[in-house]
Amino acid sequence: MKKKNGFFKVIVIMMLLLSLASGGKVQASGTYSFGDGTYTVGKEITAGLTKFSISEGSASISITRGSNSLIYETLSDNLFSLNQFTASLKNGDEIEVYLDYDAANITAQTIAAVDLKNISAGFYEVGSDLPAGTYTVQLNHPEDDYDSAYFTILDSNNAEKDYFSLYSDDEPFDYKLSNGDKVYISSLRGTLSLKEKILVPQSITVNKSSLSLMVNRTARLIATVQPSTAINKGISWTSANPEIATVDTNGNVNALKVGSTTITVTAKGAPAITKTIPVTVTKVVPTGLKLSKSALNITKNQTVKVTAAITPADAANKTVLWKTSNTKAATVDANGNIKGIANGTAVITATAADNTKVFKKVTVKVATKTVKVTKTKVSVTAGKTVTLTAVVSPSDSMDKTVKWKSSNTKIATVDSKGKVTCKKKGTAIITATVKGAKAASVKVTVTPPVAAKAVKVSKTSITLSKGKTYNLKATVSPSNTTNKTLKWKSSNTKVAKVDSKGKVTAVGAGTATITAATTNGKKATVKITVPYVKSLSAGKWKAGSDLPAGRYKITTNYGSGNLFIGMGTDRFVNEILSSEDDGFGVTVVTTDIKAGDSIEILGLNSVQFTRVKNVKSNTLHSGYWTVGKDINPGRYRITTTSESGNLIIERGSNLLVNEILTNKPDYFGVTSVTTTLKTGDRIMISGLDRVVFTKK
Repeated sequence: MKKKNGFFKVIVIMMLLLSLASGGKVQASGTYSFGDGTYTVGKEITAGLTKFSISEGSASISITRGSNSLIYETLSDNLFSLNQFTASLKNGDEIEVYLDYDAANITAQTIAAVDLKNISAGFYEVGSDLPAGTYTVQLNHPEDDYDSAYFTILDSNNAEKDYFSLYSDDEPFDYKLSNGDKVYISSLRGTLSLKEKILVPQSITVNKSSLSLMVNRTARLIATVQPSTAINKGISWTSANPEIATVDTNGNVNALKVGSTTITVTAKGAPAITKTIPVTVTKVVPTGLKLSKSALNITKNQTVKVTAAITPADAANKTVLWKTSNTKAATVDANGNIKGIANGTAVITATAADNTKVFKKVTVKVATKTVKVTKTKVSVTAGKTVTLTAVVSPSDSMDKTVKWKSSNTKIATVDSKGKVTCKKKGTAIITATVKGAKAASVKVTVTPPVAAKAVKVSKTSITLSKGKTYNLKATVSPSNTTNKTLKWKSSNTKVAKVDSKGKVTAVGAGTATITAATTNGKKATVKITVPYVKSLSAGKWKAGSDLPAGRYKITTNYGSGNLFIGMGTDRFVNEILSSEDDGFGVTVVTTDIKAGDSIEILGLNSVQFTRVKNVKSNTLHSGYWTVGKDINPGRYRITTTSESGNLIIERGSNLLVNEILTNKPDYFGVTSVTTTLKTGDRIMISGLDRVVFTKK
């Protein structure tokens, strides 16, 4: 649908002064035939709704009312042209017809009413031809896919109010027609429909046809105004008797007292439209019952009161009726007092007097009172304690307080809670007594304590980096030692700390001794070494001032770069140092650094120097090593798992070995070297992360 302003398909034409030779003929009642000429409504044709059509050829027709030219249309038998037109005629209207050559006369036929479901092209008046109202306009039966309608609305003075063009594939649209409006539909060969949208409420539906509520209860009534197209869907609620039940603006009904009333809902858009719902208000009856006990275990002549609570709290009658299934075992009175009569079982039933469907039961067991201790005998080491537990039956019996007593307080004592403290070797009888029950006893045998003879720790020495932790584990022997408590202590808390469970934390460089001691003085020690570590960045440094002299293991944690140490000395280090095994450099270098040695670092942000001691090993890496300190003397076959690097071994001023050592044969190196090492020989390894010395 397309809307345009200021356009109206009314073509003002000059009145054609044509001959009335053909004349107009009345063919039958309400049917007329018009040739060329001018005709007056009320004379040649009666006023009313009239359909004009042509069976052959084409003709033009215009209708004038006073000084206004209302209609000008061309009718034709062509398949793509308009062949019929309907107009609402009034007395005095003038109709002018012009026939083309060989055209048949125009036929005019009076029709009774407009079919709103199938309206053809025409001129219609709202109030007489079309009822006023809001309509959904749709081109429902187009002649073909190209059929369209021009939908023009005029006011009572024949002035244009609106104009729409409607095509076969357009969505329907809504429009309001008022009395006095005129609708001019042109160009349409098929039909369109006007479906009225009722805007005034016609009826009301409510979600409930009746309502039954107990006092102080509420329920909501939901009303729906019909039809859904009604503009004003507002509603109002009233109660015929607000003393019985009230209703708020949202349809919430509140029951106030027993009785009957009606609730009425009224459509605000049409006050005559109402709906009435009968409401019955009843007293509040019990719907639930709770008891303070669901089961009882009592003794003969014992009385226990069981309380009953009726729900809801505002029930009109909260009376509870009590009954026992076995008066020989237990009885109950009107207040819920249950009394044990003799050993046995009874079921007590509590029922709501105002609703017998609501009830609860209590199972009552009557039995002789007893006291039992969980153990009949125990063996405990002197100095230790054990707690005895007494169970009193029945569980709901009265006077369940247990009194404890020892037959020999020099051997063992007992407190009011059954905790036994064993003092020395011997035997004592612990007795538990309860009023009204036979006493129970436990034999306590006290054995002498077993002293600790030794303590052993899982490690004898540990090297920990600063900030790291290690959990030491200690074992006290013999395994049946009575007191295995250990006290942990550090000789130097500035180097290492230890907690009460043997967890050691490295604090600073140095050594400390951790001691684990038993209560009777048995000890074991662990030596903790926290190495000195210093990080240097890229640049030039001097040993003695920037780094203390000593033996160091050198690594980096990120990237790779060059490391030069002791240039011009017999300990000269020239390595590519890397944080990972990349095939080009080494990941670790160990060497002695003396005061005055130069240190130069290139391409590395951080190089870690960790002070180490000589540790004998048959696997060495890049750096300087001494036979007798770092490896035992002997005859060795030397190989590497790294790619290739230098292996130099000196004895005094003599050069024993000078080889390129590789892990696979090539033209530049060897895969193994066999030689005898003596104490004092010096080994220099370069470019290799792992060199293996296999004893021959």
